[in-house]
Amino acid sequence: MAANDTPHRSLAEKTGISKSRLGRILHKNPRKRLHMTVEELEGILSALGTNILKAFLRTEALQGLDPSDHARYGSVINLVGEIVENLGRELINALEEMGGLDGTEPQPHWVGILRKGWIEDISKAVAFVMGRRTVISARDELWR
Repeated sequence: MAANDTPHRSLAEKTGISKSRLGRILHKNPRKRLHMTVEELEGILSALGTNILKAFLRTEALQGLDPSDHARYGSVINLVGEIVENLGRELINALEEMGGLDGTEPQPHWVGILRKGWIEDISKAVAFVMGRRTVISARDELWR
């Protein structure tokens, strides 16, 4: 809410949750908080421009990092969320087009292999963009 500069009243209007219930759900004292429903959580996150998956990824990825770095890595978290958001359904569809599978093909050890490949591919793409920025900056310096 603070990052989006969203007051309780505005959040209540966007979610349809009454202002008093929202205040009790988000109470500063954890012992005084009301339990929220999954639908309320989804509504709050949606009103704040995110979803459960991205909120979970953000929490996990930023755990232990200095809070001053959180904003800097927000785009990384959004990227990962966009990649995985529909990945399961898209993979199922692709495998069904290949004739399906019986459930024994995917292996747990694939996780590390796939993760390493994705990180390498994304790192290469970022390095390429950073390299282009350096070239453009150097070119712009020549014309000053």
